[in-house]
Amino acid sequence: MGQEDLMSTAEDVADQFLRVTKQYLPHLARLCLISTFLEDGIRMWFQWNEQRDYIEATWNCGYFLATCFVLLNLIGQLGGCVLVLSRNFVQYACFGLFGIIALQTVAYSILWDLKFLMRNLALGGGLLLLLAESRSEGKSMFAGVPTMRESSPKQYMQLGGRVLLVLMFMTLLHFDSSFFSILQNMVGTALIILVAIGFKTKLAALTLVLWLLAINVYFNAFWTIPAYKPMHDFLKYDFFQTTSVIGGLLLVVALGPGGVSMDEKKKEWSRTSQTTERAAACRSRVSAPSEQPATTTRPAPHLSVGLIMSKGTVVLAYSGGLDTSCILVWLKEQGYSVIAYLANIGQDEDFEAARKKAESLGAAKIFIEDLRAEFVEDFIWPAVQANAVYEDRYLLGTAVARPCIARRQVEIAHREGAQFVSHGATGKGNDQIRFELTCYALYPEVKIIAPWRIPEFYNRFQGRKDLMEYAQQHGIPVPVTPKAPWSMDANLMHISYESGILENPKNHAPADLYLMTKNSEDSPSAPDTLEMEFKNGDQCEGGKSKDSPLDIFLYLNEIGGMHGVGRIDIVENRFIGMKSRGIYETPGGTILLHAHLDIENFTMDKEVRRIKQGLGIKFSELVYNGFWYSPECDFVRHCIAKSQENVEGKVQLSVFKGHVYILGRESPKSLYNEELVSMDVQGDYEPCDASGFIRINAVRLKEYQHLQGLSSTKK
Repeated sequence: MGQEDLMSTAEDVADQFLRVTKQYLPHLARLCLISTFLEDGIRMWFQWNEQRDYIEATWNCGYFLATCFVLLNLIGQLGGCVLVLSRNFVQYACFGLFGIIALQTVAYSILWDLKFLMRNLALGGGLLLLLAESRSEGKSMFAGVPTMRESSPKQYMQLGGRVLLVLMFMTLLHFDSSFFSILQNMVGTALIILVAIGFKTKLAALTLVLWLLAINVYFNAFWTIPAYKPMHDFLKYDFFQTTSVIGGLLLVVALGPGGVSMDEKKKEWSRTSQTTERAAACRSRVSAPSEQPATTTRPAPHLSVGLIMSKGTVVLAYSGGLDTSCILVWLKEQGYSVIAYLANIGQDEDFEAARKKAESLGAAKIFIEDLRAEFVEDFIWPAVQANAVYEDRYLLGTAVARPCIARRQVEIAHREGAQFVSHGATGKGNDQIRFELTCYALYPEVKIIAPWRIPEFYNRFQGRKDLMEYAQQHGIPVPVTPKAPWSMDANLMHISYESGILENPKNHAPADLYLMTKNSEDSPSAPDTLEMEFKNGDQCEGGKSKDSPLDIFLYLNEIGGMHGVGRIDIVENRFIGMKSRGIYETPGGTILLHAHLDIENFTMDKEVRRIKQGLGIKFSELVYNGFWYSPECDFVRHCIAKSQENVEGKVQLSVFKGHVYILGRESPKSLYNEELVSMDVQGDYEPCDASGFIRINAVRLKEYQHLQGLSSTKK
């Protein structure tokens, strides 16, 4: 294996590690980073008198000022740690902790001890990285005007943080002639230089984390020293300071080096090279020998923008299809660095092919996120609890998916320091609203690029033919199979079909349209019987023993699809103010709706259910209109969740030829009293009481008819 192969394998291992740990790594990094402040704050609490006496004796400042010093350290460090871990006012917490470092550097005479000074500076580097991570980019007074390069303070904070972290390793160098020391010094020096200049940064930083972790556990094992010995406190101080530097390096691993680094410059050179090659290819095609005069040959002017300007980074919700592939290239032409993000929410997609396609089109980074489990648990389940149905028939399969997709898009934008997000939703549909309201709710400072609402874009691409021509000009792979004469959107919950030949509401759906469900005539000739168990309104078992909500939902989709359950053909009212025709197939969701409705009515008080029914309708409208992350929707979801506390039990049902039949139900929290309702047993009920009940309710009806009669007589 050659050097390049070895490096490539190491980078692959690092990338795999990041993919597995990306959700947890920033949290672990922050915890490690503040560990030295947490330990020191706790130590101030338990050694209050000793610390105060030391400061008073060293600086001869008196009892009051020494007490203020210890109190300031205690509150500043513990308070800062709480703010950092809770992700509240992180910038203020960082500035406070910077102040603590400066104060202690002077108070404990660290300023004159080079080794400890360098470690404190390294600790400051970790705080700089934390500050960069939490910092939202400020709005430019020249917003929209392209700049020559990224020059935001955040990028320089990341650079400063990396450089300061290096100082920790300079204190670990051993200047002796042993082979191990020489090897350690050479490898360590090479790695810290790579981190400082930002070359192979994530791999170098991850390697340093492992190296420093081993050194820290081996050399600073304070737990092996009795607590009464001075060496115990000395090693403990070293251990937690080193752990904080490890936290800073983990932030580098999780967030990358930032714009001021060799890695980012390398990407810019690569993108510039690719753009130059495409521009040259376009010019060569235009200038190829032809019968046209030479004066008609000219380079495509839009290609030159990416060569000289950078407007910032945009996270594009990418599908791998023709539209978003063209949008990716078009955004690069406009001068943006594009991060392609593809969400796996259960659609039938070749994700690896989509990754390679995005890479070939020049995406700076590609994120393929498996959101299936959280889609079921965080979005489909609350919709089931609400019995969410829009306009009496639509089970909101697309509407609940959009906030799930957009939530992760915003997380990536935050993590990567992107100022823009983009999507391929049309300017007439609901999805543009759903995507953008979610983005603005979760990332208020974000700027959104919606190409299908930009005249320059939609005037240029007025149909699929224009997109195909553009794709051929720019080397974008085009579909080789004929496109169906309708558009389709698929996820775990459903598949929707609209537009094309379906825009005429009189046209019947073609027989080959449905992909998720079988036609009734092709479905099994015998029903499938299921027993579904619910707890707190959530399904906890369905038909067979399943390990997770995702497994349960996939199983219900399989059974429902096999029997042709969940097809509807409707005309609905879009939020934007027009009617549209949509065809949907929602097999698993339809089975769930029937079962949940039954167990809910079996266990819920009549008046509570009446209120909850109204909340379900409101929830459906909010979700359809894109307000999942609104205060009112949050309130409604909490109310619905409260109503589900006693919704528990089992429902037996059969699925057959497009229908769901309820067979029976049982529950330990049932409100059904068989004895009370029986025609054969009187139970604790007096039939004669019904006479008064009926007469009381008849008062209003009699009075209404009486007054109506008088009014008619007068006329």
